[in-house]
Amino acid sequence: MPASDARPRPGPGPPTASPFPLLLLAVLSGPVSGRVPRSVPRTSLPISEADSYLTRFAVPQTYNYSVLLVDPASHTLYVGARDTIFALSLPFSGERPRRIDWMVPEAHRQNCRKKGKKEGDLGGRKTLQQRWTTFLKADLLCPGPEHGRASSVLQDVAVLRPELGAGTPIFYGIFSSQWEGAAISAVCAFQPQDIRTVLNGPFRELKHDCNRGLPVMDNDVPQPRPGECITNNMKLRHFGSSLSLPDRVLTFIRDHPLMDRPVFPADGHPLLVTTDTAYLRVVAHRVTSLSGKEYDVLYLGTEDGHLHRAVRIGAQLSVLEDLALFPEPQPVENMKLYHSWLLVGSRTEVTQVNTTNCGRLQSCSECILSQDPVCAWSFRLDECVAHAGQHRGLVQDIESADVSSLCPKEPGERPVVFEVPVATAAHVVLPCSPSSAWASCVWHQPSGVTVLTPRRDGLEVVVTPGAMGAYACECQEGGAARVVAAYSLVWGSQRDAPSRAHTVGAGLAGFFLGVLAASLTLLLIGRRQQRRRQRELLARDKVGLDLGAPPSGTTSYSQDPPSPSPEDERLPLALAKRGSGFGGFSPPFLLDPCPSPAHIRLTGAPLATCDETSI
Repeated sequence: MPASDARPRPGPGPPTASPFPLLLLAVLSGPVSGRVPRSVPRTSLPISEADSYLTRFAVPQTYNYSVLLVDPASHTLYVGARDTIFALSLPFSGERPRRIDWMVPEAHRQNCRKKGKKEGDLGGRKTLQQRWTTFLKADLLCPGPEHGRASSVLQDVAVLRPELGAGTPIFYGIFSSQWEGAAISAVCAFQPQDIRTVLNGPFRELKHDCNRGLPVMDNDVPQPRPGECITNNMKLRHFGSSLSLPDRVLTFIRDHPLMDRPVFPADGHPLLVTTDTAYLRVVAHRVTSLSGKEYDVLYLGTEDGHLHRAVRIGAQLSVLEDLALFPEPQPVENMKLYHSWLLVGSRTEVTQVNTTNCGRLQSCSECILSQDPVCAWSFRLDECVAHAGQHRGLVQDIESADVSSLCPKEPGERPVVFEVPVATAAHVVLPCSPSSAWASCVWHQPSGVTVLTPRRDGLEVVVTPGAMGAYACECQEGGAARVVAAYSLVWGSQRDAPSRAHTVGAGLAGFFLGVLAASLTLLLIGRRQQRRRQRELLARDKVGLDLGAPPSGTTSYSQDPPSPSPEDERLPLALAKRGSGFGGFSPPFLLDPCPSPAHIRLTGAPLATCDETSI
């Protein structure tokens, strides 16, 4: 059991008065760096700590802030809530919002209906009238973890386009598993050329049974190729719109909308897989680091109202931070990025998050270990700052977070040493909670300790004389190590400190007292049983057996038994039983007789029935 009355005692380190030397053992109390998957957030901020970094907007009795529209030209955020629309200046800081009435002209309504269609797609004359003809579907697959199941239910997609026009866009998708009971969320990246290759590949011949179907042979695909947009080349071939397409082309695309091959992620595997977090929304932007290299930063909204900030390093997505957004758990319904601000919509509010809040990192080691491409440590200012392209006096390491080579050796604060009063054979849990889930921790403890159990939240010790002394939990990350927790186990009182002579004497005394108590108990039990036996023998002389009695079994008489009846003469054994009780069987063995015919059983064996003439 953990000690509840630990008393802090300030000191520079573990107490030196302990008679037991410290022994370094690789006792792991937390995750080991390299073993913990990067899907586990490195740091987590509860709502009590995260609230100072957030700005909230909500109107009483107004809910469902699920539609967010950013107008960069006017720096305005339009919020669509239930039965109302708000306009907020960005970044908002608590000013009174403008409630507006949005009258949508009919022309705008028509444009919204046509959004997503390409020009020239007017449907067919006979087939697919008033329907899309440039419509192709392909499976996006995000391979699952070890069990091999693919996460194929698409939750949300973020499109990351290059700002200067160089390079190709990339799609980041959040997937969940369609298998019941498999709580899996995965993030995969897709490239447009891979999608285009699948859409230009073979069609799938759909079957009406459970079979997947077979690919359609190229010779069976009509021309022009079904599903293509009306391009200039097609117009030169006298196909000015979908109305001029042959009916066989429209019939084929109606019956074959699905491509035969799926689209796999760019690297062939997911960037991140988690089995304990349900992701619903994703936004992404590209950040230039201090070295000039660009990194993709993703913001993932969860089902219970948390925000995970992740950075893509190589072929892996590392979750750097877990931020609690709302006082009460609720799903993240929408997210938008505006410069360095992230806007989050939910059922009860709109939350504004500062994505460049580097000042929360108080030391050089914390700034480097955060692996945030935006943040760098300034030796001139002695603080973590958003570098904004500046290089003078700044250090940063996104790839390896090597604190030992970049940061000067920090003296660090010695933790307060807690004295833990204990008693013999008690189970004590010594907590160790490093600030980073990626840190690896070891325990220093007395060499005489024999029974201990590593736990994820600390170290469990069974108190023995050899367990007394100093304990320290040291955690390491990025080449830097520091003691994060220190304890000293002491006896709760002088009488709790056992000695060998006292222990042996107490054991012998307890043994003799136990023997004496057992002897007295057996003597009393024997006398009580003897008296009860005598009472039973006296009672048996007065107990008779009446086979014609009611089903209540035996009847005790306070006077002489009745004279024999003709029935008794026919049943000599029954009469003998009446005169001599139960012939050695005690009453507890008697079960209830059957009412008709009279049937007496002693532990299941019949003695006599009323229709017997002899036994």
